Amino acid sequence: MVSDIKILIVDDGTLSGLPVLTGLKKHGFDYIELAVNSNCMFDYLDRGHFGLIISIWSRIEMPGLEFISILKKQPKYKDIPLIMLSHPTVTMNFQDGLWDEDIRFVDKPLNFKVLGDAIREVLGEKEISK
Repeated sequence: MVSDIKILIVDDGTLSGLPVLTGLKKHGFDYIELAVNSNCMFDYLDRGHFGLIISIWSRIEMPGLEFISILKKQPKYKDIPLIMLSHPTVTMNFQDGLWDEDIRFVDKPLNFKVLGDAIREVLGEKEISK
């Protein structure tokens, strides 16, 4: 079941991930952890299996394009689906080149129905492809 998936939210130290965490919990996603930056993310990933990563595109310590590139180059993490939260004008030039079955972009301000649909979509595709 999609709501049983373990989700890792990667913040950039600004605590913008907290509203995402609480909103997802309110919408039935129970297994969520919050990494306070990209470096901590790898510690979390090494400790447990995550079925999804949610991160913010505009990041202080690592821009979204670099974040995706580093994550997808790691063999043990490259198949984890990724949802990037962004303002539509920031990513519209990048989405076409980055769009694949494992990456989705969800526009901010965040609508949890849209985010939930994106999670179900990316995880549904992932489950079918395995």
